[in-house]
Amino acid sequence: MNKFIIGLLIFTPFLAMAQERLTDINSVARKATSLGTLFVQLAIAFAVLYIIYGVVRYLIATNDPGKRAEGGQIILFGVIGLFVILSIWGLVAILRSSFKTEDNLPSNIKNGTLELIPKLDGGTSGSGTGGGSGLYKGRY
Repeated sequence: MNKFIIGLLIFTPFLAMAQERLTDINSVARKATSLGTLFVQLAIAFAVLYIIYGVVRYLIATNDPGKRAEGGQIILFGVIGLFVILSIWGLVAILRSSFKTEDNLPSNIKNGTLELIPKLDGGTSGSGTGGGSGLYKGRY
């Protein structure tokens, strides 16, 4: 029974993300991004727990220099692993913001309306006042 509860707690995020249907490439990308974020968060949590485990081993072994050195090695490897995880996560964030991968679609496609010939005057052609044709009014 105890293993069932632990397994349920581990796989609950996957069950919650199973509600989204994969219909196009954007939904696949969103799903991959959410799984990647979940993986990175779990890796950070495991690295922090590993560091805490090393600190506990280091503090418990007060009289044995060999076990104390092992605890120090665990702490060192945990800190290096956490640094590598956060560095890669930061590099990915820099690349995403550099290439603007989140909002690279025109607004008419993002809203679900595809206009083949966009209206330059906001849909009020010929109703401009004050001379001129009313182009670019309310749009720019």
